[in-house]
Amino acid sequence: ESVDRAGATPGDRVVVTGGFGRSAAALRYFEREAFDAANDRFQFTPRVDAGRVLAGSATAMMDSSDGLARSLHQLAAASDCGFAIKRAAVPVADALADVAADGDRWEAAVHFGEDFELVATVPASALDDVQAASPTPLTEIGRVVGADEGITVDGEPLDDRGYTHS
Repeated sequence: ESVDRAGATPGDRVVVTGGFGRSAAALRYFEREAFDAANDRFQFTPRVDAGRVLAGSATAMMDSSDGLARSLHQLAAASDCGFAIKRAAVPVADALADVAADGDRWEAAVHFGEDFELVATVPASALDDVQAASPTPLTEIGRVVGADEGITVDGEPLDDRGYTHS
C-alpha cells in the first residue's frame, strides 16, 4: 500500500515520527571537532515499520529530509490544504540542547532538514489506533485546515525554508 502527498483533508491530524534537529546538532558537533558526538547523531533508524502502520490510515505522507517546514509546505501544495501546527507539540531532538540556544533550537529543528522522519496526516478517528500500533512514537503536532488558512505555528505563518536541492 502506498500513500502519496495529495490526500490530506481538513480535520485530519498531523503526526510525525521521532524528533527534529539531530542532523543540525551533528553539524554543530562537527564544527566543535567533537567527531564521535557528531557521528552518533548522524545515525538514523529508517522509519519503515512506522510507515507500514501509517500506510493503512494516512491520507498523505512524506519524509522530512528537506526539513519539517518544507515538508509541510510540500504536503499543503499537493493536498491543497493548510496546517495549524502547535509549536510546543513539535518534538525537538534532545541532541540540540547542548549545542543551541532556545530560539536557535526551533530554527534548527524545523528548517535544517536531513532528519529523515515521517510527516503524515491521518483522520482524527484513526489517530489513537496508529499511535498504539506504531513501533516508533507518533506525535500529533497539529491539524489540517483549509488552504486559505495557510501554514501556521501558533497562529503565525511558517516560512517555507529548508534544504534546497540545486
